[in-house]
Amino acid sequence: MKCSSTHLTPIVFGLLLIASIGCTSEAAPTGSEQDVAASPVDTLVISTTSFVDTFEVMGTADPLESVHVSSDLPGRILAASFDEGDSIRRGQSLFRIDVEVDEAGLQALETRVKAAERELNRMQRLREEGLATAQQLDTAETELDNARQNLSQSQLSVSRNHVRSPISGFVAVRMADVGEYANPGSPLAEIIDFDTIVVNAQVPESEVRHVNKDRTIDVYFPALDQTVEGTIHRTALRATETSRTFRVEIRVDNEDHRIRPGMRARLHFEREAYDDVIMIPRDAVLEGFRGREAMIVAGDQTTGRAETRTITLGPGAGNYVVVTEGLEAGQRVILRGHRGLVDGGFVEVIDEDHQGNTEDDDS
Repeated sequence: MKCSSTHLTPIVFGLLLIASIGCTSEAAPTGSEQDVAASPVDTLVISTTSFVDTFEVMGTADPLESVHVSSDLPGRILAASFDEGDSIRRGQSLFRIDVEVDEAGLQALETRVKAAERELNRMQRLREEGLATAQQLDTAETELDNARQNLSQSQLSVSRNHVRSPISGFVAVRMADVGEYANPGSPLAEIIDFDTIVVNAQVPESEVRHVNKDRTIDVYFPALDQTVEGTIHRTALRATETSRTFRVEIRVDNEDHRIRPGMRARLHFEREAYDDVIMIPRDAVLEGFRGREAMIVAGDQTTGRAETRTITLGPGAGNYVVVTEGLEAGQRVILRGHRGLVDGGFVEVIDEDHQGNTEDDDS
């Protein structure tokens, strides 16, 4: 169409001017696609693994045996032949108590018994000859019985003036010194046997069904930075009224005495063992409208589309959690850069690792 503005009326000129603009202008673009920048992501190629689900409780180390020794008789302490930390044998004398009857008194009582025996023999001969009465013979017998009884009591008292250890072990605490007065029943020293350590822990009632007698468990002592094997020895039948927990006793061999009574311990009880399960870092889990989700990159190319998977989670440990449904071994789950992504978003894999080689694997 040819356009001209010569010798035209103003109205016609205006119409032609509009037409002229339409004829001479270039057509506007109607659908040109713009390049979309790919979102950088890090991925992990997941694989199956084995996993043991555990729960942790705190405990305290106690000696296998602990006894307080005391004197049976009142008296001043004459000797104490030991110090705290010393090794003690069963039956070893720890304290010697001053009692009223000493060795000299015993000798006097023994002499009296012998004299009473001679007097009784003499009375028996006189009685046979008719020179002693029955009453005199009875008196001699009574004297001998009394002498023997006094000697026996004195011998017992002297033997009990030594306070002896009822067990073999170590002196944990010495509570009395030479010169102090010992009262019957008052503790003078504590002796402990910790060749075997007893770790006492309180297990919640919701977990006590997983505690089985004679099962071995790992016991970690933070003070030693050491994990040792323990054996479940006993579980209380009744829960505590206040905390609703059950006391569990675990025994640990301690022949080298490295574990000291009073040390804190962490105990790991097994709930269930799993084989061939998928575990992913918790950071890869998203909260979606349909529940827990994870995003994967389909295929094995450097660039691709992000795909959302609804997942079901199981137990976990540290930074890792079991995925029971929604993911398969070999898939590339997005670890970083997935927050803010939408399903189908274009991504570029910057870094990719394979499970078992991750630096922050806490499972």
